[in-house]
Amino acid sequence: MKRILLLSFLFLSLSAAAQQQKDSFWKDLNDFLNMREAKGYAKMDTTYIGRYPYHWDARLFYTSTGLRIDNVSDGRISLGTGMNHRVGVGLSYRGLGLSYSRAIGKKLNFNFTVDSYSKHLGIEYALRFTTGLKGTFDTPTELKPDLNSVLLGESRLNLFWSFNPRFSYAAAMKQSKIQRRSAGSFIAAASWSVWDVVSFKDGGEIAVNANQAAFKDKDLTQTLLFELLASNMFYNRVSVGAGYGYNWVLRNQHWLLHASAVPMWSVYEATTIRRDGVKVHTPYPNGWIAVSFTGRAGAYYRWADHWSVGLSGVINQMASRNFLNRSSQGFHLFSAHDWQFRLSLAYRFGTR
Repeated sequence: MKRILLLSFLFLSLSAAAQQQKDSFWKDLNDFLNMREAKGYAKMDTTYIGRYPYHWDARLFYTSTGLRIDNVSDGRISLGTGMNHRVGVGLSYRGLGLSYSRAIGKKLNFNFTVDSYSKHLGIEYALRFTTGLKGTFDTPTELKPDLNSVLLGESRLNLFWSFNPRFSYAAAMKQSKIQRRSAGSFIAAASWSVWDVVSFKDGGEIAVNANQAAFKDKDLTQTLLFELLASNMFYNRVSVGAGYGYNWVLRNQHWLLHASAVPMWSVYEATTIRRDGVKVHTPYPNGWIAVSFTGRAGAYYRWADHWSVGLSGVINQMASRNFLNRSSQGFHLFSAHDWQFRLSLAYRFGTR
């Protein structure tokens, strides 16, 4: 009996502590968001910008995407996809958003995003994995990998700063604010982009099985994966730039149209190639071409403050032609372009 009472007391104590930590986390989060909103709305021009009377935003969306990369240095990697169709869900709480989408009928083909938009600052992080690639994979190795065992990963962090407080990036990207009158703004931007191409010997199933078999032994797991890794091209790039965006408000504030263009210049880029466990890291000096471009457009309709529907598109284009090193006459070429069109339906709830 004493043991039962002791275990019951211990369980209740741990439950109470966990609940207190949970309550403390939400309290701290809401205090931070209250401070951010109070600061953001203190000098807000309510003639141009408004906010919804709800904390939560849930959305369903359908997305069509396409992606292609080309890398030429001591080999050539040219990979692309056709049109991928994805369905997904998203949830936002007071401007902090998460979303997840998955390709229809394909494994390891998904997209995960985190975003936040305030009065001036916009932050977006996207992680995407793509399979079903087509093209060529020609690197200095005897192995010619099957493209069915090749996985392309893309990670991107975007930062935007709009200078005009009467222009709302949040209204254009997530409809989490209300653009009441048409306005535009110059935009400063920075971006960190990463592409990772991985190929496994004898197909991905052997690597997965080996990883699972050695799961309890981290050193063994790493050794097996490096032995099975045939080629890995890891390219990362940091860019900065500036552009312009504009929001058009039509039909008594029910319709919102958005368009923006931001050209960027690369300030750092490097390639890391791993072959048979040997990793070679090569940073490139700025060369003839090192530019990128992001274009966005969207049309949205909202009604009754609860509902909105939208169609948006994003195009990212990147091109680079650099010396392999400062004393070499050879060139490294890299280009990537991807596009996305999304149809979304959003519902807002949770009164302030």
